[in-house]
Amino acid sequence: MVTTKEITRGVKDVLLGATMRQVADEYRERLIEDFGFRPEEVSSTTFGTEVTAFMRALARHLGDRHQGDVRVGEALSTWVRFTEHYEAWDALLSGFDVEGKDALIRRGRLLFPSPLTSHWDEE
Repeated sequence: MVTTKEITRGVKDVLLGATMRQVADEYRERLIEDFGFRPEEVSSTTFGTEVTAFMRALARHLGDRHQGDVRVGEALSTWVRFTEHYEAWDALLSGFDVEGKDALIRRGRLLFPSPLTSHWDEE
């Protein structure tokens, strides 16, 4: 379960200029440290599910609470190039005016069902 404290820390990092990838990597490293894993016990998939849940919650929060903030828009715009998390796409395309938005909307509509994307505005 993603905590408010974790989301707050992620938001702070993004507002200070961290990329979503950096936030995800830092979150994963904290989990590895908190659970006391040794380096030989860690693989590329370790805590993958937990990091995914955190990043989805963070993207949703950023979209809900920081609409229009250029720093957040840039972070989400870069993140959606590497992920197919609906929460990130929806946060970006619902609350930010970013370069290449029309192309992003077209791509997002290929990834997600139309009922989930009908509110994205191509204007």
